[in-house]
Amino acid sequence: MARIGLIVLSLLLTTGLARGEPVTYTFVTKLSRVMFTVDHSGFSSPFGIMKLAPGRFVFDEKDWSKSSVTVSLPTRTLDMGDELWNKQIRGDESWEKLFKATDIVFRSTRLERKDETHGTLYGDLTLAGVTRPVALDLHLNKIAVNHFSSLPWIGFSATTTISRSQFGLGAYGPYIGDDIPMRIEVEGAVGDPK
Repeated sequence: MARIGLIVLSLLLTTGLARGEPVTYTFVTKLSRVMFTVDHSGFSSPFGIMKLAPGRFVFDEKDWSKSSVTVSLPTRTLDMGDELWNKQIRGDESWEKLFKATDIVFRSTRLERKDETHGTLYGDLTLAGVTRPVALDLHLNKIAVNHFSSLPWIGFSATTTISRSQFGLGAYGPYIGDDIPMRIEVEGAVGDPK
């Protein structure tokens, strides 16, 4: 047990976590998701999910302004939870611009800290070939050593709402809501999260 403690301490010291320096994390893609809802004529708000592509991000616990992230969401991972609906969306010319691009990409421009665990993440979202600025309400859930992997670990939740018509995806406007609320859950690890 003492040996594990020494390994964890050495990991913390070599990664910068213990010194309050910027740390590079690898996305834990099996646990990270983007969820969104779509208003369906007022009857319901079905949700879909997208997966994150492998990648890395930098977070500085002491000075959030030194943090940065680029996230790619492969459009092929878009899943509305029903095989038939997924096929209909992909075969509909109205959504062709969405699936023509291989990825939806968010690139941060700055992160402003509000308190110990909350901030606003600003950046540019490229969706269906259109880039627009967006702001996400960010919550730092936890920074600690993961019990299962013994690696330094971090978790965030974020929310935002985008207007699909601003990205040229305004089809079926009277029947499908324009505002798309989104929730992002991200975990990151120092090293290979496997």
